[in-house]
Amino acid sequence: MPQSGKTQKAPARKSKFTPAGALIDIADTLYRTAASSCAEHRRYADLVEKGASDAEQKSARYAVRASDDALDEAVDLYELACLKESNHADDPWWHKANLVWKAAKEYLQHHDSSNKMTRRGNAEQHGRAELLELTIEYKLEASALLRLRHTIDAYREVRPEASGAMESATP
Repeated sequence: MPQSGKTQKAPARKSKFTPAGALIDIADTLYRTAASSCAEHRRYADLVEKGASDAEQKSARYAVRASDDALDEAVDLYELACLKESNHADDPWWHKANLVWKAAKEYLQHHDSSNKMTRRGNAEQHGRAELLELTIEYKLEASALLRLRHTIDAYREVRPEASGAMESATP
């Protein structure tokens, strides 16, 4: 309860120059990168659904690839930062950032797996069992991407200031 005559100060934001401040910034970067990746996937899916030109779909595939590469780097950066600074058990953003990290890792793992399975050969070379396995892997990848979308929404709830200019890019 504040004393009369004195105003209560809002908690100060941790300086970017402290390990804890740097970790928050990296968690925000992970969030924004994941949101961007989800937005690019949604954009590409919309173009395919609408039957956009091959050239436009190809451009969107490049954007998806670039955003997934950036997500992979952000995941690695967050992991490294957590090795240096990880004492945030009481901070809600910490738990939500860890969920974003875990969901991003899972999505990237399934995406990598489905890519490897696809590259094994063309459809005529795949047997029925391999095509079933590939279908399952694609469904797991799609499910992981949906989980990632949910975790970025949860992170945005506890760190709305992380969105900034990203408001229009989030799914």
